[in-house]
Amino acid sequence: MLSKHKNFILLIFILLLIFPVSRGFLTLSFSEETPANTKSPAIPKASFKKVEGPQTVELNADTVEYSATDNNKVNAKGNVVIIYKGATLTCDDLEFYRDTKIAHATGHVRLVSEQGDLSGDKLDFNFETMTGDFYNGNFKAYPYYGKGEKISKVGDNKILVENGSFTTSDYDKPGYCMKSPKVEIYPKDKLIARDVQVLMGHVPVMYFPKFVQSLNQKKSAFTFTPGYYKTWGAFLLTQYRYAFNDNLTTTLHLDLREKKGLAWGVDFNYKTPSWGNGLIKTYYMDERNAFHHFYQKQIPKPIYRERFKIQWRHQWAIDNKTDAIWQYYKISDANLLKDYFKKEYEKDSNPPSYALVTRRFTNSTLSFRIDDRVNRFVSGVVERLPEIRYDLANQKLGDTGFYFKNTTTASNLSIKDSSPTEIRRETKRFDVNQELSYPMKVAFLEFRPFVSTEQTYYSKTQGPDRYSILRNYFQTGASISTKIFKVLDGNNFLGIPVDRMRHIITPSVGYVFAPDPTVPSSTLDIFDDIDSRARSHKINFALENKIQVKQGKTTRDIFRVRSDIDFLLKEDPGKGGFSIINSEMDFNPTDWLTLYSDSTYDTQEEYLTTANVDVAIHDKDKWSFDIGKRFNRAVDDQITTQLAYKINSKWAVSILERVDAASGTMKEHEYIISRDLHSWKMDLRFSERRGEGSEVMIVFQLKAFPDLGFDIGSGFNRRKAGTQSTPSGEIY
Repeated sequence: MLSKHKNFILLIFILLLIFPVSRGFLTLSFSEETPANTKSPAIPKASFKKVEGPQTVELNADTVEYSATDNNKVNAKGNVVIIYKGATLTCDDLEFYRDTKIAHATGHVRLVSEQGDLSGDKLDFNFETMTGDFYNGNFKAYPYYGKGEKISKVGDNKILVENGSFTTSDYDKPGYCMKSPKVEIYPKDKLIARDVQVLMGHVPVMYFPKFVQSLNQKKSAFTFTPGYYKTWGAFLLTQYRYAFNDNLTTTLHLDLREKKGLAWGVDFNYKTPSWGNGLIKTYYMDERNAFHHFYQKQIPKPIYRERFKIQWRHQWAIDNKTDAIWQYYKISDANLLKDYFKKEYEKDSNPPSYALVTRRFTNSTLSFRIDDRVNRFVSGVVERLPEIRYDLANQKLGDTGFYFKNTTTASNLSIKDSSPTEIRRETKRFDVNQELSYPMKVAFLEFRPFVSTEQTYYSKTQGPDRYSILRNYFQTGASISTKIFKVLDGNNFLGIPVDRMRHIITPSVGYVFAPDPTVPSSTLDIFDDIDSRARSHKINFALENKIQVKQGKTTRDIFRVRSDIDFLLKEDPGKGGFSIINSEMDFNPTDWLTLYSDSTYDTQEEYLTTANVDVAIHDKDKWSFDIGKRFNRAVDDQITTQLAYKINSKWAVSILERVDAASGTMKEHEYIISRDLHSWKMDLRFSERRGEGSEVMIVFQLKAFPDLGFDIGSGFNRRKAGTQSTPSGEIY
């Protein structure tokens, strides 16, 4: 029979010589079902069927020797791969003991698991406990790369590094690193190092007794920003973040300004299991007002003064129906935010100090509020010490078709002038406002007539002879509106695939009549809108156009424009006829285009009062262009443009310009050149503001942690379009 098939056997032999067996065909699988007395000498390249089971070890190598008598020892050489419990070990040489699941690996050793990526020259590892030691090893715990004399995997979620270093650069010779005798790594959680030296190249530049970095956030542990500003001189702003634990993080600020001196601050972000979370920010400086550089003789002598900021903000969900929030904001003077915290100043030049507790009921809300003037240099701040308010939502009265709503407010109010004066206006006020309406549908029209009354008690007014008075105010009117819509054909809008699309037109007319209140507002101290009630008689006309698209389960408005105007009747105290036209438009058809505008036009004076336009266009990560116009007849007229362009993978530029449109005068310009330094990003900023001088700044930012905490630079104040997204529903 052998001679009968000799030609076939010869063919197989020749094929094996020409095409040798690859390493991928040699697989050994061990399981508890394998007989213990199995013995195998050196095994040539061959293929073994993998045995599936809960304790299966899969081994792949060029050559394998297996002995059942020597503690079930397996020797593997050449391109070794062993897989067990989701971990993959690769090396050149391996000793593996089946009974204990202990492996001794040498030569290009690498262990990859869900907990991390470890490599080294030599490894002793227990696959049963998933623990072991690397010698002269390397680790990767994103975004950090590091090495150490000994790396120990001591648990499922903990790695210890002895006499090691780490960096965010994956270069063999990184530009910077941090050295530490002991590093603890909790993969996908945090990195903790002690006695840390920060090295730029081989030069130590900083020291931390303890360094903690979250591995699931994008905030760098430390940042620094050098630069030059006309009023500051040369400066260096530094910031260090330290996480005590998941519930408490602190940020240390140490800022040195050549002409202003040293400033420092400590911030705390905290969470509590039962009492909410919040932040505390502090900043202090004994400001030196020097006129010259530090190397020049200071004539006249510098003037010193204390400047500081203290902020505490806390939020607390007491239960599922009760919320509390409070803020304490103390600053030394009116110009501190403008001088050192520009973005905060632009957002709110005088942040309030207040406390608010809100309790929600089925159909109503009860709130308790305190507003206190903390900064005495500010005038005109309304203090509410306290104010209690109850809001009853619109409720149907049985089967009558009538709806009723009510707002009741009790307030202890005062307004103080700025110090050193102690002049104040104050009153205790109790206000009740109720409205009765009867909404109905007449053919295709929504018709809603209403009547409301308001009674307000004042303990004090401007005249001492009119204390403890009651004011009555009456208002009535009606509104009528309808919706007209049409479903549009096509499943594509400006290149956007849509399921359905419709155009909605909503015209409405409102009528309001209110006679003079029984107590004129001219005799009252004005604290808010309640005190400003006055005679009114007008008709409001409004028209809204909207294009709505449905994409899958989401409905959104891609175009919306609304205009309204009041027509003042002869009983109104204002000049009769049409008054102000208010217009607003949002256009957001795609991810690369956004347009927003709003304006007010005085028809009686026949001029535009305000107009704002923002247009934003961008091409993914390559370039972006923003242009905005801000016009206020009583203030200014300016145009802002910003162009950002990515030249290549290493270089990018950004240009921002603010121009006075009326005079053509440049109000501000800022130029930024960005350079990718592999693990760092460097921004060279030059800016100049009219009346404030020039500023040069270099910002170094770790790419792995892009969230900087410095209040620096300018930006395009883009107004976001008012697109709306709603859950899926049959909108047509």
